[in-house]
Amino acid sequence: MDGSLLYQQHLDQILKTGRAISKNTPARLDKIKEEWYNCIEGRPVNANIVPRTIYDSWQRSMEYGVDPYSKNRRFLTKEEIKQQILDTNKHDFIKKFGDIIIEVQCLAREKGLSVQIFDSQAMALQVIAHTNFLHRELGVKSPIPAGLAEDDVGTNAACLALRENKSVQVLGPEHFNYYFHNFYCSAAPIHNSKGEVIGAINISSYSHKHTIDTLMLVTLLAKTFDSINFIIDTMGKLDTISLAMNSTIDYLPQGMVYVNNDNEIEHYNDKIVDMLGLDKSNIKDELAKYILKLQKIDINDSRDKKEIYLDVNGRKKLFLVSTKKILNYTSSEEKIIFIENVKNANNLQGNEADYKFNDIIGNNKYLMEIKSQAKIVAKSSSPVLIFGESGTGKELFAQAIHNESSRKNKPFVAINCGAIPHDLVESELFGYEPGAFTGASKNGKLGKLEAACGGTLFLDEIENMPVNIQIKLLRALSINRICRIGGIKEIPVDIRLISATKKDLLQEADEGNFREDLYYRIGIVTLKLPALRERVDDIPILAKYFVNMFCKECNVKIAEIDKEFFEALSCYSWRGNIRELRNVIERAIVLLCDRKKISLSDLPEKIVKAYNYKNLKTKVSLIKETKKPSSSLMKMSEEIVIEILLREENGNLSRVAERLGISRTTLYNRINSSENLKKSLDKHKIG
Repeated sequence: MDGSLLYQQHLDQILKTGRAISKNTPARLDKIKEEWYNCIEGRPVNANIVPRTIYDSWQRSMEYGVDPYSKNRRFLTKEEIKQQILDTNKHDFIKKFGDIIIEVQCLAREKGLSVQIFDSQAMALQVIAHTNFLHRELGVKSPIPAGLAEDDVGTNAACLALRENKSVQVLGPEHFNYYFHNFYCSAAPIHNSKGEVIGAINISSYSHKHTIDTLMLVTLLAKTFDSINFIIDTMGKLDTISLAMNSTIDYLPQGMVYVNNDNEIEHYNDKIVDMLGLDKSNIKDELAKYILKLQKIDINDSRDKKEIYLDVNGRKKLFLVSTKKILNYTSSEEKIIFIENVKNANNLQGNEADYKFNDIIGNNKYLMEIKSQAKIVAKSSSPVLIFGESGTGKELFAQAIHNESSRKNKPFVAINCGAIPHDLVESELFGYEPGAFTGASKNGKLGKLEAACGGTLFLDEIENMPVNIQIKLLRALSINRICRIGGIKEIPVDIRLISATKKDLLQEADEGNFREDLYYRIGIVTLKLPALRERVDDIPILAKYFVNMFCKECNVKIAEIDKEFFEALSCYSWRGNIRELRNVIERAIVLLCDRKKISLSDLPEKIVKAYNYKNLKTKVSLIKETKKPSSSLMKMSEEIVIEILLREENGNLSRVAERLGISRTTLYNRINSSENLKKSLDKHKIG
């Protein structure tokens, strides 16, 4: 079966089942005509009868000075129409649609339709097809306009589609020009790859009794044009999709599934199979699992897109979903559902948990106790409050708890309450409806509480959450429902809450900075993480782990690590905890250059000084315990100080002498008098 016959069948099916244009009744059109007379004669217009878009266009037409009874318009001649139909390469805009245009010419001509393409200024570019009637009657009775600019001919479908950037219908007397009152038109905008309006396609019928929903047709045609160079197969009824349609919709950038009024899947494209990771041996059954969830999405306008998480191979992925509703004249509803991948949608971060308990490194007794408690807690859905200084691994524990829980295949959504301006915290947590406030996205926004539904929400630095938002969060946790900003509908949410803080929240509550009732709600289970200085025995283990990690990242090979390197790390107090240790190791590896040995000198000065100070105290204590004469004590103490300074100054005698307040010669003599100092100087290889 050739392509033309396939397209013919699809169009025939739409024509047979297409609904009558519900608003195209003689009685209504008569009322519209009365209001049209009121408008052009300067009388008030009944807004309950005339659609707002039409009324506004009438007013603009009056302001432009358009004559509603003028016949002095530029219409295409019979020869120009023939030439435009034959010449599909006349404009660059048209060239890429050549094959589609040929098919539409064959299919739509005998169906009583006139199909025309206009540029962004509403100037005619191409007559794709027109009725047999228009073939016979190319005079005043049924003109084909050369242009439909609003300031020239007044209200019409093509100019409104361009202006409003959406599909529109203009029926009979809704046209501003009296001589267009016998036309029933639907138009839709055509876009380039950037989403800019570059033209419009207009479908006209000369009969008000025509039953085809031309608005549906023109919308589908425009979408096909938007998809660039794809063959028009959307003119066929979707429940009998054939190979011709497959070859087109598989080029769409979106995943697509067509569902009939019985919620049965009639067709889908390859894109949706790939996006959802479906088993290709059982596609329809697997796809059906998603349909019920997609069907529940409340989308009133087909241009709107809603964010939704779907399970894909055990992981939550965020998609944009839109729907196209199709109604026939029996009011049976059918849908085309489109889904798109979201890249950095709404800047959602941390929707996956990467770490497990095995990734928490260390053998410290207290750490092991906390890990054991956390594993037990993970089996429940109780809220958890993790207390710990900065850098102790609070989010690491939160992710591990999530991955140990029954929610491990659901989203893990993290938000740092201290990193978000106070006036934005509410919209980040609860989301907002389209147009909820100035600057709000036209599609609305999914809040973190919704995004985490079924999974875990991690609120880091919760002590920084504004008190007014704490009240709203407390209510949401109490009733398991939220309401978006600007919305009235309560949305059920099912989350496991894990919070983290570095402050005493009860003290914060005493000072009025934190709600005590919220503290008791989020702190049913509390885990206190030890600071790194409280688990000194883990420092060498962590250091070796980070050394190996950064050596791989930097493609560095080391042969030896000086014992003093690890000893110095264990002497430091680590205000920044594990995060600071990680940064110190990364710095040492990055600055290693071509050397194969990591030594004490690769550490920051503050860590080396802490190490030397501890060594000095230890050695002085040992000297005091020997009970030797004071002169011997003085000499030994002097050697210790010189040895430490030699190490700190990398054997530079001039700097050591300067720090001791003696000459270089005196320093050299004292070094020569001590075998220990000679060895220390040789070790640093500087004279």
